[in-house]
Parts: sequence; C-alpha cells; structure tokens
Amino acid sequence: MAEQSKKILHVDDEIDIIYIVEFVLSNGGFEVVRLDDSTLAIEELKKTDYSLLILDLMMPKLDGFALLEKLRREASLQKLPVMILSSRQLTKDETDFCKNMKAFVMSKPFEPHRLLEKVREILTE
Repeated sequence: MAEQSKKILHVDDEIDIIYIVEFVLSNGGFEVVRLDDSTLAIEELKKTDYSLLILDLMMPKLDGFALLEKLRREASLQKLPVMILSSRQLTKDETDFCKNMKAFVMSKPFEPHRLLEKVREILTE
C-alpha cells in the first residue's frame, strides 16, 4: 500500500502539535485527519478506514487511556495501530497499560524526522 493511500487520524487538543504533526506527516506522503475531541474518535474510526491512530493522553472529556481502552473493546478496531504522542511522563503501570493495549509511545517534544520514521516503522510492521 502506498503511503499516499494511508490515512492517519490524529486526536489531540493542542493546536500547535496538531499543525506540526499534520505538516510533517502530510509532507511525508500521508493523509492526516485531525480531531480535537476524543469523544468523537471511535465513531470516526468506525466510519473511515484509517491505517493509524495518533493519540494524546491528556485531553478533556475523555483522556487517551480511556479512549485506548474503548478502542480495544471494539472488535473492528482491535488491530488498528496506535501511537501515543504525549508530553506526560508515564509511570510503569501506564507504560505497561500502553504495551498491553499494543500502543507505541513517543514523547513530546519530538524531532519531526523521528516522528515520520516511527510512523513509517509502525505501518510496515
């Protein structure tokens, strides 16, 4: 599958991060759809075929941990690759939770080229 046909949903409430991620990944050949309300993510993921979900942890209404748990309960979304992109320092329990939920973790701030490399790596696994 060509990268141009790979669609990524980015769920984050920080506008600066949204624009940076979209710029980096769009220039890398991916189609990026942004969503700043995590409560809408499951329905969006069900109606459109995404190759990857990039998710922030600290969001209002529904945090990234709760969203990830809901996502993994949906049969049609259980295998969707997820990348956590967060400035939060994770505890061991949180790191274990992400690993159990099959989510890759990358810290903010990040190097743009490293983000692109990690996304390509996830999508080729």
